[in-house]
Amino acid sequence: MPVFALAQTASPTDGDDFKIEEVVVTARKRSETVQDVPASVGVVSAEALVAKGAVSLTQLPAVAPGVNMTKSPSSNEFGVTIRGLGSSPGNSSFDSSVSLFVDGVYAPRNREFAAAMFDIDRIEVIRGTQAALLGKNTSLGAVNIITRRPGNALAADLRVAREFEVGGNLVSGGVDLPVSDTFKLRLSGQYTDSDGPVKNVVTGKTAVRLQDAALRAVATWKPTDRLDVTLFAQRDRVDNDGTPAEFVATTGVPELLQARAGAPGTIDTKLDWKNAASSPNSGGEQAGQLISTRYAATINYDLNGYTLTAITGVSKMVNRSHDDYDFQAGDYFYGTGNEIGKQFTQEVRLVSPANRPFNYIVGALYLDGSLDIDSTRIANYPFGPAPGVNVAGAFAQTFDQDTKAVSLFGQGVYKLTDRLRAQAGLRWTSEDKDVDLSRKITTPGLLSTVLYPPYAPFSRSHDEKNLDYSAGLQYDLSSNANLYVSYGQGTKSGGFASSVSLLDKAEYDKEVAHTAEIGLKLQGEGRRWVFNVAGFNTKVDDFQLVTFTGAQFDIGNTDLRSRGVEVETYWYPVRGLRLFANGTYADAKDLKTGAVPPLAPKLTASAGFAFSTPISEALELKLDGSVDHRSKRYYQRDTASAPAGEAFTTLNAGVAIAASDARWELRLIGRNLTNENALSFSFPTPIVPAGNYSGISEQPRTVALQLSLKY
Repeated sequence: MPVFALAQTASPTDGDDFKIEEVVVTARKRSETVQDVPASVGVVSAEALVAKGAVSLTQLPAVAPGVNMTKSPSSNEFGVTIRGLGSSPGNSSFDSSVSLFVDGVYAPRNREFAAAMFDIDRIEVIRGTQAALLGKNTSLGAVNIITRRPGNALAADLRVAREFEVGGNLVSGGVDLPVSDTFKLRLSGQYTDSDGPVKNVVTGKTAVRLQDAALRAVATWKPTDRLDVTLFAQRDRVDNDGTPAEFVATTGVPELLQARAGAPGTIDTKLDWKNAASSPNSGGEQAGQLISTRYAATINYDLNGYTLTAITGVSKMVNRSHDDYDFQAGDYFYGTGNEIGKQFTQEVRLVSPANRPFNYIVGALYLDGSLDIDSTRIANYPFGPAPGVNVAGAFAQTFDQDTKAVSLFGQGVYKLTDRLRAQAGLRWTSEDKDVDLSRKITTPGLLSTVLYPPYAPFSRSHDEKNLDYSAGLQYDLSSNANLYVSYGQGTKSGGFASSVSLLDKAEYDKEVAHTAEIGLKLQGEGRRWVFNVAGFNTKVDDFQLVTFTGAQFDIGNTDLRSRGVEVETYWYPVRGLRLFANGTYADAKDLKTGAVPPLAPKLTASAGFAFSTPISEALELKLDGSVDHRSKRYYQRDTASAPAGEAFTTLNAGVAIAASDARWELRLIGRNLTNENALSFSFPTPIVPAGNYSGISEQPRTVALQLSLKY
């Protein structure tokens, strides 16, 4: 669906007419309206984020239907898919197939999706193969976050909220400080906490208890009409305690182990937001902490209509975890992890004027990154494959990877006639990855000698050069309708897996995606309605995957395919009322096994309304509601190796009283009002015999009261 939540206003134009406001995006590295972009681009506005009460990127599927996301039971590990394709959670060294950008700066790891989502101007979701222009590892799509810029006048805003069902608080706000006519500063921050929906019947605590504190500073400097500079700095710390995992099927072995740990009768196999896990070694329960810092500088210089842009990005991510892998009472299987990721990027590009018969973008990108992981695993099970041979032992592992990449890219658009335009793009990338690996036994046993054998320190290198491309045609049927066709190739680089049982088999090949797309974008006179539809077919060769068997992690590549259609529509039938419906149907398949890939529901859809009306000269009433649906989806490559997540449908609603001048708003926000549940992730329970499965529930009902103030 090309547009999720247009920044819409019901504004009078002529009599009873009103229109959907045009939205400008930078999905193709230049400013253009979303209806003019010959690609499937979804836009989530700042107003939509506030109306939904969204505070974290983990809530992106709630505001951007068609994006699927799930979290593994380990701390801050996420999987993100678009059109049924993308990386599953479970291997932090994988570059994400659906890449994240913050103000155009690449964020390589799925862990980055744990970050706070605040003070946002808009979020752009770009679907399909976009590597020729957008860059590294956008073979299946990208999410581009555009943060809010400082205003021209002294201003402040504040948002506070209390969630009553799960238990949580929000404080978010910012201030604009126009220091001078040329220099402006915005300071903003957000704090959230949550008790978590899962009740631990052993400890009496809830999970996942979360605290997230983030601060950001954005400064703009425009000393001349030709030069502008934007500086960005952000720090975010996320602390979480407890595991969301609960047993969904057992053979009796977990119950015996639970009794042996002193907690008999505490395991049930209902999907009911209850578990019975504890880890005395780590202070009673699983815990994790993610600290991310990000700095960026963007310089734009006008060269007589041409724009020269330089974007410098520096980031550091530190993730620490004490993980409970048995999801039971006692220390049968647990471990620690310390992960540090650093990255420097420099992009330079030249953008020609857009109003010429031939316009183009040319540029280069340099990337220098590192990922260092130190981890331990300890097992102490009172059983094994033979009498006297228990699953026990401990090991320590190191994974240190350095990445260097250089890209040259360009895209041109040529106006063949007044209505017909052709576009083509190329990106050449040279990338080198060097890794040092080791694993040593700290306690001898079956785990540390057979399942995860030791390795003396050794080094490997992975070098590749790729040429990605895109081409397409766009035809204006009228001033309010255009048709486009496109085809593109995108490459996600190969490398080395950090979570794998055999370190000498850690290398995996690059994956290459090819996407064909045809789309139609329509809007009515006066923009009272919008209707967009896109058909797509994506084939991925050598898709990168890690398979967890319940005891070991195996690395490999497979071939995938996804084909389907996206539809999005908005309509203002009468003043103050907006109706919307959007959906993605994606038929995804593993071409080697014939199975449905993980995180690939056939249908995701949302439909609803937003209504506003004055109730006095000073007050306005706002109502909104939606029905969100995703069909059945699987979570492992072998669909029989873990239970599926059945179809999941939520009913959501909101009501607000607001000042007519938009100075304040009091909003009640309800999501999943009928308290539906389904598996949001599932997997074979580690180490114990086949037939034992663990899973994570979807989010339950939440009801929040939110107050927004502006000055």
